[in-house]
Parts: sequence; C-alpha cells; structure tokens
Amino acid sequence: MKITILKENLSKGLNVIGRIVSTRGSLEVLSNILIKTDKGRVCLSATNLEVGINYMVGAKVEKEGAITVPARLFTEFINSLPGEKITLELEGDTLHSKADNYEANIKGISADEFPLIPEIKTNKVFSLKNSALREAINLVGFAAAMDDTRPVLAGVYMKIDGSKVTLATTDSYRLAEKVIDLGNEKAKKTEIIIPAKTLLELGRILGELDSNEVVKVYLSESQILFEANGLDFISRLIEGQFPNYKQIIPENSDTKAKVSKDELASAVKIASLFARENANSIKVAVKSKGKVEVDSGGSQVGDNTAKITAVVTGKDTEASFNGKYIMDALNAIRESDINLEISGKLNPGVIKTTKDKNYIYIIMPLRN
Repeated sequence: MKITILKENLSKGLNVIGRIVSTRGSLEVLSNILIKTDKGRVCLSATNLEVGINYMVGAKVEKEGAITVPARLFTEFINSLPGEKITLELEGDTLHSKADNYEANIKGISADEFPLIPEIKTNKVFSLKNSALREAINLVGFAAAMDDTRPVLAGVYMKIDGSKVTLATTDSYRLAEKVIDLGNEKAKKTEIIIPAKTLLELGRILGELDSNEVVKVYLSESQILFEANGLDFISRLIEGQFPNYKQIIPENSDTKAKVSKDELASAVKIASLFARENANSIKVAVKSKGKVEVDSGGSQVGDNTAKITAVVTGKDTEASFNGKYIMDALNAIRESDINLEISGKLNPGVIKTTKDKNYIYIIMPLRN
C-alpha cells in the first residue's frame, strides 16, 4: 500500500471513527483502526463488535493494500504533524508515515485479523436529512436508562410507519417521544430498538458532517445501517418488546404555562443547588395569575424561590420533580419558549415545544 492524502481529510476521518474504538476489548486488534484502499480512495474502519464505522477519504493511491494500526497513537501522531500532505507506505506489517521533515514507523496487525463489518445495503427503509435525525436523537436519547438491567429501556424505540418515524425512550421515571415527518417518502411498518449509547454517538458524528446531507437507513434482521456521504455507521439491534408507553401520555392537562426556556432553566438550576440532600426534588407551582414558581422545598442547607412570568391557562397547581430530569429536556430543546403542563401532585408533568407539535417529554412526580 502506498497513498498520499491531505492531512485535513485524514484527521477528520480518524476523529470520526475513533469515537467507537474499543479501549478495553479482549482482542488487541479492536484497539486498532483498519486502513485499506478502495477504488482510488481510502477506507478507515473501526469497531467495538457492537458498532462498526467505515469512513471513506479521497486520496492518491499508488499501490493497493490494507493494515490495522493502534488508533490512539496513529490519530495523535497525524494530528500533530505539520504540512498539508501525508504519505503512507506499507512495508510488511509496518506503516511508514512521512510529512515534510517528519517520519515515523508504526507497527500494525494484519488486516486479516480485523473483524468483518457487515454489508447490509440491500434493504433501504427510509432516508432523511442529517439535521432532522440529529435533532431527534438529541431530543430523546438522554431519557433512556443508563444501565442494561432492562436492555430495552437502555435503547431507543424506533417505529417506522408510512411517512412517520417515531423515536421514543423511557427509563421508567420519564419519557421522551419525537415524531419525524418523512414528507412524500413512504416506508414499510417496522418496529426496532437501537442501543441509546450508540445512537447518541451517531448524533455526535453527524454533527461533524454537512447538516443538509441525506442519511439513508438500511435494516437487516439484527442490525441497522446509517449511510451518509462517505460514512457507514452500523449498529446491532436490541431484542425485546418496548413498553406500551402511549398509555401514560396525558390526554389533557389541568394547567398550562408558556414560559421562557432559559428563565426556567436558570430557576431549576439554582433550586437544584439547595435540593442535593433531598433527592434533587424541586417544587414547581403554576399560578393562574401568570407566574411559575420554582423552589427547593427547604433542606438543612436552606431554601430558595424563583418567580417567572408566564402565560397561564387553568387553575393554580403544583408538583415536585427531579430537577435533573427537567434540565435534561431544557438543554436538548432549541426553541426559546416551552409549554409546561401540570395536573396536580400525583400526575406526570409534561414539557412540550411551542413550535414543534411532534415532541413531548413526560416526567413522573416525586412524592414528598
């Protein structure tokens, strides 16, 4: 193998695939990345056996070949080099790198030992804009369970039906749902569960690509592939039945308040400082006269109250919630105002976006 490649392009590719390189794998080769030539381009690959990434980079290929090299060492070396162009030449299992006055020899492992990343581009299900998929991931991914005690709750439920794709997550204490409209595209009805950690990583990677890029989605029996320009992102699917969460979404709310997202976030953040000893429980009271009051409920360290102007419909009501759960949603929402709905101390609280009618976030109340 002998190639000449722009440092900028190689660095970008390495930073993209490096996100899922295994650092604790039992196989040494899993901490490596695969570099191989492919029809006049260079394909960079990484896998942790649950996720696989291929990223294509343009290059001048003088001689075909493939090798795996330690991901961290190679990435840090390339990112540290000066100049615009880098020459990579394979000599046995050693990769010789040269840029201006810098040279290095990095010992690798044969490409034959690198796990095969499956090719599943036979069953395309739907396609959508990068920005739409990334926004949906950000709006729901945080509400999935953090551990694998119940694997389905550590996943993102995806329902594909006609021109609608629904993403939903729940950890039993809160629920997030986002519906994506595919426009004129029609897809066959399908229900799957994707690991949330995997999908959140995809969201971060998509953030490095053109937001107008079209992402194509393919499915096999046990895997899903997201394909964008030069990128293949393959993940395993989670087996199991996702909870029937629709039954906990309130049909109506007694009281609704339209409030500034940033002002509510500031009030919740400050109240949480005083609620650390009280399971992060904060009280949210909506007043019919046009106020939302947020307080820490009192603890050994003290208490606080914040009053925010709001547009309120309905009667006075209040409930206590985990402050972190409120902040998670406010940090993900990009709109300046949100709709807060509360129906008493024993009922779930609801956060909705004011412009996007296809998003809902539900938090179970805390009983003090």
